[in-house]
Amino acid sequence: MSATNEPGRKSDFTAAEEIKGILQGRDKAEQERIIRWASESLGLAVTPGGSVSHGPPQPPQTEHARHDGVARPKDIKSFFLEKQPKSDNQFVAVVAYFYRFLTPETERKDSITSVDLQDAARLCRGAGLRQPSNALNMAVRQGYLDRAGRGAYKINAVGENLVAMTLPGGGGEANGQRPAKRKRRRLLKKKQAKKPKAS
Repeated sequence: MSATNEPGRKSDFTAAEEIKGILQGRDKAEQERIIRWASESLGLAVTPGGSVSHGPPQPPQTEHARHDGVARPKDIKSFFLEKQPKSDNQFVAVVAYFYRFLTPETERKDSITSVDLQDAARLCRGAGLRQPSNALNMAVRQGYLDRAGRGAYKINAVGENLVAMTLPGGGGEANGQRPAKRKRRRLLKKKQAKKPKAS
């Protein structure tokens, strides 16, 4: 029995229509970027003829990393200026992403340490972070990094998505706060303002 005939499973056509609905209204470059990132995350390689080959998952590739099929290394400051992280959490994710995917292959690191982060901060911002280990731990709590051993931190799928797909922009959080928390606080303030004052 094929996968499309399994009870409760959507047909290929229905799934394709849902994906089309998500992508509709976006510009062509954005559509291609989303499809490419999703394909690479699933370990799929779509050929020009439309066929799909299966292989090991590949890291998401962004436009700065690929042009005409040729990867070109990019220095970390240029990448920082391109992505414009709005908070230390986002900055940590940008640094971890850069060292894992964009440096020359002989210099790539699966994980970063507080030393790597300090070096990157000095190159990108002109000054190191006051407490780089705290910044790394905050990025873990925010969901962008995972711990990869003592003093080592590795970017995860959420962090990759933030850097490759969302930045530059709001990036889902700023100043270390999740948008949901900020929204709850605004709603709470509105409710408190509407409460009638006791006579």
